[in-house]
Amino acid sequence: MASFYKKRNNLIFFSIIFLALIILPNFLGYYQRYIIIEMLIWGLYALGFDIILGYTGLLNFGMSSFFGIGTYGITLSVLRLHANLWLAIAITILACIIFSLVYGFLVTRFGSHYFVVFTIVVSMILFFVAMNLRSITGGDEGLTFPVPPLTLGFVTLNLKNITVKYYFVLLICMLVLYLVWRFFESPYGKAIVAVRENEDRARALGYNTAQLKLVSFTLSGTVAGIAGGLYALHIGFTSAPIFFWLLSGKAVMWTVVGGAGTLIGSFLGAGILVYAEDLISSWNADIYPIIVGLILIIVIMLAPKGIMGALKRLKKASF
Repeated sequence: MASFYKKRNNLIFFSIIFLALIILPNFLGYYQRYIIIEMLIWGLYALGFDIILGYTGLLNFGMSSFFGIGTYGITLSVLRLHANLWLAIAITILACIIFSLVYGFLVTRFGSHYFVVFTIVVSMILFFVAMNLRSITGGDEGLTFPVPPLTLGFVTLNLKNITVKYYFVLLICMLVLYLVWRFFESPYGKAIVAVRENEDRARALGYNTAQLKLVSFTLSGTVAGIAGGLYALHIGFTSAPIFFWLLSGKAVMWTVVGGAGTLIGSFLGAGILVYAEDLISSWNADIYPIIVGLILIIVIMLAPKGIMGALKRLKKASF
């Protein structure tokens, strides 16, 4: 019964947030909508990292690899295959699944320390490959592509329209978030969490822990890849530096600030830090890393489990 009420409350919570975000554009200007679109996309990217760290206990410092595959999946599908929007998205998702599956099959065999190093190395390899294959990737100069229109039956909408783009990104982000939440509420998702808590005990109970980690890794990479695809559609451009491992560091920061293992914390952390970066950079770009460092120190000291973790602790303390 307690589990039923928890699921119901979570669903109500997600619904309220979704409705608020639907109404929000009516009170915002162009630039504010643009920033929220970026918050949503980066939140989805951080969600991919939260799946592998917060729910599986594996530290992946190569999340930029999946993000880059997603951006180039959309870009090359449109430029080289002349795909429409839905076909380009389908190709991108399939590419992310295959890449994550093969990558995960190799990397999940390693222990925790080797796992971290391997993920960094892979992202650096992809970065150098993308930099050298300029005829395909555009290198550091990148590739610009025409964003295809959003076709819904007999209705065709222009994704360059900021309002159309806002609702398109919002719908995909909320759909992915809901599906991931439902997955981790399922018995299979609970088994993955058991691996995080104690892999040896989970193995002793009969779980195939290697398979569980592979599924989680694939899901994590696919979600991050979808975020990359949305980012490419958002700006109509991608370049080789998107693979650089420093982008993975941002996913770590956003998840730590928002709260690992909470799902919604990924969007919260990304939203706060992306807004802070925009606000501070407009005043003094050089001081932003210092401010972010201070925020991380404060969060780690006062709320080791992130903002969402602190809110949950306050909620329990109030009863």
